[in-house]
Amino acid sequence: MRGVLFDLDGTLVDSRRDLAAAANAVLNDLDLPTLPLEVVASYVGNGARTLIARCLNHVAPGREADEDIAHAFLAHYDRVLLDTTAAFPGVEEGLELLHSQGVPMGVVTNKPHEPAVDVLDALDLSRFFGIILGSGAVPAKKPAPDGLLIAAGKIGVRPPSCIYVGDSDVDVGAARAAGMTAVWCSWGGFQLDAPADADRQIHQFSEVADLVAS
Repeated sequence: MRGVLFDLDGTLVDSRRDLAAAANAVLNDLDLPTLPLEVVASYVGNGARTLIARCLNHVAPGREADEDIAHAFLAHYDRVLLDTTAAFPGVEEGLELLHSQGVPMGVVTNKPHEPAVDVLDALDLSRFFGIILGSGAVPAKKPAPDGLLIAAGKIGVRPPSCIYVGDSDVDVGAARAAGMTAVWCSWGGFQLDAPADADRQIHQFSEVADLVAS
């Protein structure tokens, strides 16, 4: 049996507007210019601290995101966590199908662990996953393979039999480091170009089931 692990933001859920709202709230607090949605979205993928650091550097080069700024971002994000965030089209139906087929599944994300779980719970998606791992719940964030390897063990699937689906080069790098099939999805809106080293590219969620069956 093949197993499937998923990234969260840009793969299962569209959280761009809420992440941008939180980042811009921090910039506004600091009396700095805010950024367009597309710019903030392009900085997503390496965790919350890196996201706000990149946004800060964009408008105030050389300004560092210290611990207080990182905490401020998380506080703002907690307030807007589910204002607009929703599952991408076809995700819930696709997960239902995979679940009905007995496919073991999990989520490994660089989003901090608690908000990751809160988003999945609120959208009624947690029920599909044997494990959810966010930043802070694993020794090292992606592109390190730690979270993927832990998740594979929890769902009882050897890494070579796992597919990891994500929307960024960070996800592809983590999958390859873990010895899993690296699948890049095109619908996320965070990274628009496919990483050259992705094993497969998919353009709608229903294709995940086809990969499991192949």
